Amino acid sequence: MAISASIALPRVSQLGSNGSPLLWRTALVFLAFFVLLYAGTFIDDRLFNGVSVWEKPAKFFLSLSLQLATLAWGLALLPAQERRAPAIRISSLIIVAAAIGELIYIAFRASRGEASHFNQTTMVATVFYMLMGAGAVTLAALTSFLGWRILKKSPPSPLTFATALGFMLAGLLAFVTGAYVSSQTGHWVGGDQTDATGLPFFHWSTTGGDLRVGHFFGLHIMQALPVLGFLFRDFPPLQARGLIALGAVIWTGLTALTFFQALAGRPFIAF
Repeated sequence: MAISASIALPRVSQLGSNGSPLLWRTALVFLAFFVLLYAGTFIDDRLFNGVSVWEKPAKFFLSLSLQLATLAWGLALLPAQERRAPAIRISSLIIVAAAIGELIYIAFRASRGEASHFNQTTMVATVFYMLMGAGAVTLAALTSFLGWRILKKSPPSPLTFATALGFMLAGLLAFVTGAYVSSQTGHWVGGDQTDATGLPFFHWSTTGGDLRVGHFFGLHIMQALPVLGFLFRDFPPLQARGLIALGAVIWTGLTALTFFQALAGRPFIAF
């Protein structure tokens, strides 16, 4: 297992760098900031919503690091000439700019022990919350766009189909769930209005509904489906596509199930 990992990780790194050096290197920088900020949870004893003020920005750095790294890896499926196309390069630049802007604002608010999301206490906070929403929509839309581009321009294979479908659905599901969450006054539906009693690391509520769960599953279909594409890479093309499509339906159903479970005020997992 250790030998396989030592071979696979450099391979993934090379593919990500080939797909988009900008997205890949930004993902690595975000990962380093995740480590740095998460270390802050053990040093700074200030709390917000019952957990360290640095928990939220740290996890956002990790989430966006994974998203950008996955996009970079997916773009490696495109022919080299297509990867250099203006639409791909401009999309990558916009994604990085939107991600950096969002993370700077979240980290800034965290450093002050203040909310970044659902914060409409002042005109400035309201404007920046709206800008964050615009950035999130941009990230979702461009993720779907890159998926569509991979589907149209990459050599056909189960992995190409799975990656393209995963990216397109991730953008759609993240937008739908995220738009609803942002229209509320918080991510909890009943239960304790604190993250202190939530699940380890994720802090999803264990006493009531939590709208973050469905959003999480919706976004991470962009990693789940490529795994299926890899597993079914040697299957006959038609059969592989059918199995991948079935996986997409199941994962989308899981997203819907956890989202409506939260709306009903029921926790994803209750202790």
